[in-house]
Amino acid sequence: MYAHGKLLLTGEYFVLDGALALAMPTRFGQRLAIDPQPAYPFQLLWRSLTKDGEEWFRGSWTLKDGQPIMGEHTDLAVAERLQQLFLAIQQQNTRGLTKLFQADVRVRLEFDREWGLGSSSTLVSLLAQISKTDPYQLLADTFGGSGYDIACATADGPIFFQRPNGQPHSEPAHWVPTYHKQLYFAYLGQKQNSREGIRYYRELGGTQASLVDEVSELTRAFHQANTLLEAQQTAAAHEDFISQVLQMDKVQDLRFANFPGTIKSLGAWGGDFVMVLSDWDEEQIRAYFSEKNCPAVLSFAEMKL
Repeated sequence: MYAHGKLLLTGEYFVLDGALALAMPTRFGQRLAIDPQPAYPFQLLWRSLTKDGEEWFRGSWTLKDGQPIMGEHTDLAVAERLQQLFLAIQQQNTRGLTKLFQADVRVRLEFDREWGLGSSSTLVSLLAQISKTDPYQLLADTFGGSGYDIACATADGPIFFQRPNGQPHSEPAHWVPTYHKQLYFAYLGQKQNSREGIRYYRELGGTQASLVDEVSELTRAFHQANTLLEAQQTAAAHEDFISQVLQMDKVQDLRFANFPGTIKSLGAWGGDFVMVLSDWDEEQIRAYFSEKNCPAVLSFAEMKL
């Protein structure tokens, strides 16, 4: 069982309030494998593995009178999050835990846990797949968020995502930019908590419909950009807009002011990946971001599904 990672290219924050966003699933995701143990009914052994196959969490559960009961575990916070997911599954489907609770379960990431490519959303998608529950409802009942990452988890390529009347909707975006060889993604070296970012956004107050519409137009303009210059201009306009509304400095001003190109934040501002648009060659790009203490730079070809 498999779920793709995600990147939100446009529409950050405002996608929560109905703005049109452009997102892309990544070739890096998370896998779930089940080893049934019929001799041990109502028992679950859960193991979470890094991309290198190293175990970073282990926990056990028992299903008693239909209720998941936590047993031994190596990390309380992770165990409590899984417990929350199990309870949310049960709310949707009383038999949703049956397959899990007579098995050894392993989940393995294909990307670094710190990268912010969707360790939570891929987990939600995987659990929804196996329990035959609604992944969007499962997300709403646990981690929260717009749901674009859930749409990416099972998408075949870039998508438009929107929440008309609060209901998640996605459709193929058919986005393969002509300037893809000048498009990179750089990891800033610090994982951002998207829930904290959403909380900050909400604390700013209500969002005017005109602002949502403006973000949607910026998404369409970026999607339709035919040249590197057009993409840079639209990405810069998007950064300016979000910066003004959030009252936050742009990452390019803070860390990469001398970079000859355009750098756009992705998702929750302040961490994870940024999108890089530049006509520098690949060697120059990688050398620049290495000097800026960014531990990973991936080309569009390396990141895309």
